[in-house]
Amino acid sequence: MRRFAVLVRSAALEALAEPLSAILFLVALVAVHVLPSFHFHQFGEPGRLPRECGFSALLVFGLAFATSAAVHAVGRELESGTAAMALSRPVPRPLFFCAKVAGVFAALALFGAAVACATVLSVASSEMGRLVTNGGVYVWGPGIVSGAGLTLFAFALAALANWRWRVRFCVAACLLMAVAQPVALVAVAGLVKIPFEWGLLPALGVLAAGCAALVAMAGACAVVLRPAAVAAALFVAVALSFLHPVRAVLPDIQRFWLVDSFAGGGTASVPDMLAAGASGVFLVAFWLVAGSALLSRKEIS
Repeated sequence: MRRFAVLVRSAALEALAEPLSAILFLVALVAVHVLPSFHFHQFGEPGRLPRECGFSALLVFGLAFATSAAVHAVGRELESGTAAMALSRPVPRPLFFCAKVAGVFAALALFGAAVACATVLSVASSEMGRLVTNGGVYVWGPGIVSGAGLTLFAFALAALANWRWRVRFCVAACLLMAVAQPVALVAVAGLVKIPFEWGLLPALGVLAAGCAALVAMAGACAVVLRPAAVAAALFVAVALSFLHPVRAVLPDIQRFWLVDSFAGGGTASVPDMLAAGASGVFLVAFWLVAGSALLSRKEIS
């Protein structure tokens, strides 16, 4: 377990240390806070657009962030020889593969938690903006300032820490931007008197489980394929997940996309969330076993 924990920690830090990770963190969080302010026409309820932005940010940016990290954690380490050095010690190959993918899952969980808090805050800002403007569609100023402002401040603070104390910029930026989201949410929660849509948190967690299945698949494919081929396979898998999912090996994104359940003040059904979450866990386990088997049969020099 100690070796497993060390490998998980190193994989998570490697995932956050990628330059692409900090950029995707920044773009995703700022988009969730800022894009609803361009909602100049009212189509349905004010919380519809920020909810769609939050789910889309997790699916698009989170998937790009995590699959890239999985390919790097598995495929590139096999190519560079780093994996051979680790496996020369008493580290079983299945443990190595599962630990590397689990580290990427930890980074994805951090990303998902940040996006979830940003989404709840953005929905509250849109609802409050409509109340303040007597039916208008503008986002509440303090909400967007606290959410987007603290995100940009965290990014700048990471740059300052890197310049002043040589802290790893990308890791610090991702961690600080993730922490900024619950801080902004708590600060705004003390100012407004409207109910927050806390039900979005488990629904976004269900979507993260679907993304995790695709991440595990990318890690398994990275054992035997080059990064470009893994990217092509992942593109086909995502397309099939939307159009014609092979449920035995791929997630049906429509089952994980629960945002429509919140229209008109509704909530996502608990049985639906449990069923989708269990499906995601099963697919993650399937691809972890498949990746472990592939790595066990692979010749590593």
